[in-house]
Amino acid sequence: MIAVGRSWIPCAWVLAFAPSACGEDGPSGAATDASSESSAGSNPTTVPTASNPSASASASAEGDASTADPSGAPTTADTTAAADTGTATTTADTGDETGDGELDDNGCPVGSPTSWVGCEDFNDISDPATQIAEWLVMGDAFGVDPDDGDPDDRALRITLTPGMQFGGWVTLRWGVGPDGPGVDSPTDSFDEIWVRYSLRTGPDWPGRAIGDVGEIIAMNGPNWAIATEMAIRGEAPMRLHPLGWTCIFNGQLGCDGNNDWSGGLQLIWQQVGPSVLFDAANAGQWRCLEAHMRLNTPGASDGEAHVWIDGAEEIAVDGVNFRGTWTDYGLNALRFTNYASPPNVPLDYWVDDVVIATERIGCD
Repeated sequence: MIAVGRSWIPCAWVLAFAPSACGEDGPSGAATDASSESSAGSNPTTVPTASNPSASASASAEGDASTADPSGAPTTADTTAAADTGTATTTADTGDETGDGELDDNGCPVGSPTSWVGCEDFNDISDPATQIAEWLVMGDAFGVDPDDGDPDDRALRITLTPGMQFGGWVTLRWGVGPDGPGVDSPTDSFDEIWVRYSLRTGPDWPGRAIGDVGEIIAMNGPNWAIATEMAIRGEAPMRLHPLGWTCIFNGQLGCDGNNDWSGGLQLIWQQVGPSVLFDAANAGQWRCLEAHMRLNTPGASDGEAHVWIDGAEEIAVDGVNFRGTWTDYGLNALRFTNYASPPNVPLDYWVDDVVIATERIGCD
């Protein structure tokens, strides 16, 4: 469905975010915050990074539930490349979330609603580095593995690793945007998108902040620069804490794929949900996460963002000016990052059954 070539992160950059990946001692399991505290409308202090002409990394800092600052803006990095150092390879199958069956050109089960413009259930992913739009992974930070040992039902595994603060990112693509093979609905542009996917922490999840659990992004085509996005995060006290960002100023894109998270993007809204989701009591349970993002009408402040868990609304934000008058590209990417204060032991969480649509999808 979605494909791109493999690339590499230089060790000099890795040392800034994941020292253990280059043989250095990483931070302890104690919580850290890699960015300065910020509030809506502020410009986050972030770490300058090297240029990447083909991809912009977006990975948000988070800490243990006891100490993480829920108002802290995420720190992310643009890199010259990212390392894929031996991810799991498993045998492909043709199953999908509605049962075994034929898939259409967008990876959705044949007969799906016409509003579905892209799907990924990971069951046909045998080589993620060549089948997923951006598979920029260090070590074992991500994998497409059998879910609960079932070889016929695979999911995206994200592993927080002791001594590794940053493990890379994985991006799914649809619509008009950055060039690459396998993009779903590649000739269409979308100012409004609904996303639905399943999310669960591993059965041994101790109760802590989880970091980013998905970013809906409008990316610039030539350089993968982030124009605007909603970062869906899980922060202390183990609740959802989405953040809205823009890099559009006076109708012009201020990010170029190199400076996105080193001073380009501006935080424009944030909100914390009411439900505790990432505690030990919820470990090992699949949850249905839905998100909706609507870009503002050019020149108006009428954008919207919503998040639901298991059908119950957690976040509702309106009156947002995501993009000013910029209209070069619409919403075209969903990214999962692995950037967190390292735990004391490896901790997994899982994503599966992703659907992108032009109408709300629901959890059934």
